Amino acid sequence: MTTANQHTADSTDMTWALNRLCEEPGVINALLFTSDGMVMAKSDDLTCDDADRVGATLSGVKSLQTALGAFCGYPDEDKNSLTMRHVVTDLKDATVLLFAAGQRTGVGVSVRGDSLSKEAALAITATLKMIQGLRPVLDARERSSTA
Repeated sequence: MTTANQHTADSTDMTWALNRLCEEPGVINALLFTSDGMVMAKSDDLTCDDADRVGATLSGVKSLQTALGAFCGYPDEDKNSLTMRHVVTDLKDATVLLFAAGQRTGVGVSVRGDSLSKEAALAITATLKMIQGLRPVLDARERSSTA
């Protein structure tokens, strides 16, 4: 439970952090979303409609972690041992990076170039640093009564 004065991901606008991430070489867009696909923040160049679609899509990809437990040899009671850290989707001319950013949040980042490009490597490092810097706010995330 959070105190009244504690900042949470639901009460803090993190657009600035996503826009700063988009200043990295090759980064196209960035999105912070909830485990149920709701957009919490988006980079300025991403339209609201696209952000909504991508948030829902990325939350679906993030949810695959649970389904993959048996495939990886973990029984249902041990599925928490397989907490997702990140997923890399390697497209022909772009890479989509998906990171677990908190217990119920994720960050998606699109990058120019394939997954072996210098830009993708830099984006991974920059995103991990951003998530680490926002960790106190992301870990304090609570659903607001209006969400």
